[in-house]
Amino acid sequence: MASGNTLVSFFPFDNEPPATNYATLSIRNGHPILQFNDTTQWAAIFTGVLPRNYAGGGLTVYIHATLASAITGTLGWDVSFERISDSATDIDADSFATAQTITAATVPGTSGIDLVSNVAVTNGANIDGIVAGDLFRLRVRRDVVNDTAVGNAQLLGVEIKET
Repeated sequence: MASGNTLVSFFPFDNEPPATNYATLSIRNGHPILQFNDTTQWAAIFTGVLPRNYAGGGLTVYIHATLASAITGTLGWDVSFERISDSATDIDADSFATAQTITAATVPGTSGIDLVSNVAVTNGANIDGIVAGDLFRLRVRRDVVNDTAVGNAQLLGVEIKET
């Protein structure tokens, strides 16, 4: 597989929210969004299968988001992978790999403009050992400790590419 091809995409209706501190589903001008608070670290969780054409490299996670009202400050995220298809994973407990931080980026000067930010995650432990054909989960959280935009962040979609 050529490097950089999209492997998996997730959208707000794909969210499988955790029991607590979950991003809330809403609609903005007909667009489904997941809203993330600016003071409490809410999460969204997505389940997918890493395609069989995945060549085993690193993964880059792209977050497409906008802000409910903020036109100044920065917006950051973190992402974590959890391998399910390894015969040792008990789905009754979370076992996400270490969170990978998406550096906070300056928000657009207009509310509603898509801000795309990303992080490259190395193969191996950082993606919880996921290989082609594995079922996995991706957890997305707003980095409320390091970003400075006031108000809700609104997730539009997530894309995972092979690095």
